[in-house]
Amino acid sequence: MLKQPSKIDGRLLVIAALLGYFGLLYLANFFVPYHKFWRKLGVVAAVKNTFMDLGYVLGAFDCDRLTGEVSLINNSCFNQIYYPSSWSLLTWLGLGQRDTIFLGVLFALIFYGITLMIIGRLNYQEAIVYALILCSPPVMLLVERGNVDIVIYSWLGVGLMIIKNSRALIFRLCAYLLIFFWGVIKLFPIFGLAVIIKEKRNIFLFLAAIFAAAFITYFLASIEEMKTISQAFDDRGFGHLWFRFGHQALFLKVKPFLLNLSLSTGGETDIKKTIRYMIYIIASLFTMLILTRVLLSKFKIFKEWLSSDFVSADSSKSLDKSQYIDYFRLAVGIYLGNFLVIGLVIDYKLTFLIFALPQILDWIKQENQLSLPSSMALVAMVTTFYASPFLYPWLVDEMINWLLAANLLYMAILSMPEWLKSLVHRRLSGKFSV
Repeated sequence: MLKQPSKIDGRLLVIAALLGYFGLLYLANFFVPYHKFWRKLGVVAAVKNTFMDLGYVLGAFDCDRLTGEVSLINNSCFNQIYYPSSWSLLTWLGLGQRDTIFLGVLFALIFYGITLMIIGRLNYQEAIVYALILCSPPVMLLVERGNVDIVIYSWLGVGLMIIKNSRALIFRLCAYLLIFFWGVIKLFPIFGLAVIIKEKRNIFLFLAAIFAAAFITYFLASIEEMKTISQAFDDRGFGHLWFRFGHQALFLKVKPFLLNLSLSTGGETDIKKTIRYMIYIIASLFTMLILTRVLLSKFKIFKEWLSSDFVSADSSKSLDKSQYIDYFRLAVGIYLGNFLVIGLVIDYKLTFLIFALPQILDWIKQENQLSLPSSMALVAMVTTFYASPFLYPWLVDEMINWLLAANLLYMAILSMPEWLKSLVHRRLSGKFSV
């Protein structure tokens, strides 16, 4: 079905879906406050203050100008929003809270514009996928809050277009520096530098060493402030835990569940609560069984793959030459970095997975060795984009994220450059030989 062309560009259907979504919000505002209606659509953290996160950042700029602090360490204005004090360098832009609405709308329009440019022409089936994702609760939460991640997404999108379309290394280097810049500003984008693996071996090793040394130096110089920010973020408690993902989320979500296992009320057993927890446990165990089965099958395939001559003799057929491989690598790098390294982030960071969609859909249509994993990744992505608000308080969404992380890692390994595949094969084939 995904191969079937359409007479009109499916992006028009995506635009229509977005206009319909926001039109519905506008009409609903005549009967109920829009943020309350937005919560009914799954954006459960929607608040009355429009573009709240953006407003806080702009308010920090106002604060910095008023206090005249010159230190980049523990700047009190930026501690309040849990951002590094290096953000005070942006105060010179002259922006303040008075610009919140204008900038929030502008950033949202740029976000959608960049996305439509990246995904290219769509058929009707692809348009449905993108409409579902772009109208999903995590993406809409990002738009509703006006969080700086929406700006980072747009700049990374520009960088990806440069990387994909530039033959000259100097232009690609500018794009890599752009990704590095946002990595310094907000840390997690640094994982997007996985995209430099597209370069030839020696260039990749050189750039990886330079960027790693520079980032580690910056991180160590700011380590105390990073600890303060991390502690402040963790101290927010479990209020919005259900709308976060990462390797810590599953275990942290089990904690309140165990604390609430008391099945009696006033000395009498609560039958409804007992049944609910039984269903909860059965569903969780069933999901874990499926996850374990899939991971074991992936490991078996991985062993067979390593024991065979998997390095392509025809470089033109290598998965490394896939059309949107750069988009995929940046998206997977950021997702796995958030999931495995940072460990606990808010669901709107799932938005960066949109970059992986063009390549995932392309692999599904090609019917190659990544078609089935891509189909699984697509289903898991759409599911997890809707799971948190609509499956609350189930743990199924976090188990899906574990499956998605393992699947994306598997796909990333299979689509490595041939020189890196050869290196991995030499180092691991003996250890996992069958």
